Amino acid sequence: MLRPLPLTGLFCALVALQVSSALAARIEADPAKEYPLTRNRGPWMIMIATFHSAGDDGEVKQGKTPEEAARELVLELRQLGLPAYSYSYQPENDRIVTQDRLGRQETRKNLHLRRTVCVIAGNYNDINDKVAQDTLKWVKKVNPKCLQEGVTFIPTPGRPGPLAGAFLTPNPLLNESEIYQKQRDPLLLQLNGGERFSLYENKGKYTLVVARFYGKQKTLKAGEKEPHIMDFLKDNDLDNAARGATELTTVLRGRYDVSPGQPFNNVEAYVWHDHHESIVTVGSFDGPNDPRIQKYMTIFGPRLMTEGPTAGTVQPAHFAVANFREGETHAMWIFEPNPQLMAVPTR
Repeated sequence: MLRPLPLTGLFCALVALQVSSALAARIEADPAKEYPLTRNRGPWMIMIATFHSAGDDGEVKQGKTPEEAARELVLELRQLGLPAYSYSYQPENDRIVTQDRLGRQETRKNLHLRRTVCVIAGNYNDINDKVAQDTLKWVKKVNPKCLQEGVTFIPTPGRPGPLAGAFLTPNPLLNESEIYQKQRDPLLLQLNGGERFSLYENKGKYTLVVARFYGKQKTLKAGEKEPHIMDFLKDNDLDNAARGATELTTVLRGRYDVSPGQPFNNVEAYVWHDHHESIVTVGSFDGPNDPRIQKYMTIFGPRLMTEGPTAGTVQPAHFAVANFREGETHAMWIFEPNPQLMAVPTR
């Protein structure tokens, strides 16, 4: 016996499609073919339903197997014009740690081997895509013919139909950085498109984040409406954050460092602005194991202090320029205590 359930463990997001007879004609639905989920789908998609075997041993006692139910639903959705795919998950027979009532730990074998097959549909870039949202609403109301028998579904007030629990989710085959790289947020294009030394200009696959400039934070009271991002940007600290990040990028690319070795001069630096902060990155790398990363980690990473009152402690790297601004003795920038790699975004 099977029960379609929303998949847990996948963080929510989006995907969708406007269904029409013309569109359905363009979506392949060949009963002789399989349509497994691949990495080039999405990055955001609709989690339609999840099927699993009712028995803890992973075997189906009666009704359709998870694979059969998913395959039929994929074909039916494709016939309706929605590009759907199947995604299988088999839990391992691992040992798990539990606690008894006295707080003592026990190691037990996980005997719940329910085989899971999901149906995921659509291919979308933006979480606020109107087509995605409209398609999600449509999916929730669909009552597929293939789920009329051989599959167990218990309706509830919140889920009156078998697909009412559908939700938006990233492609589970992609990691967070890949999803971030694939999506195209119009606001990010607006904020970074005309920026000098924008991270869009970086020719590598990865770059190292060395400084962050944060914008305004707001705590919302219960029931208070969240401000629109463009309203939130007006007259707020994000403007100062953007200016600070752009300034540091320009300084690192210049010749302001007069210290021995001048490590902060002529640095390959880039700036990036998003919804909540502006960042400065350095370097362009082919991968996370690129040997050139170590050079920048040495310059911008934390330092073990050997002198003065902070001797023996680890402090973030910093850089100061005397008489940098009119009326100020010097400007100082403190770098990230733990610089991290990020994937270079694409337009």
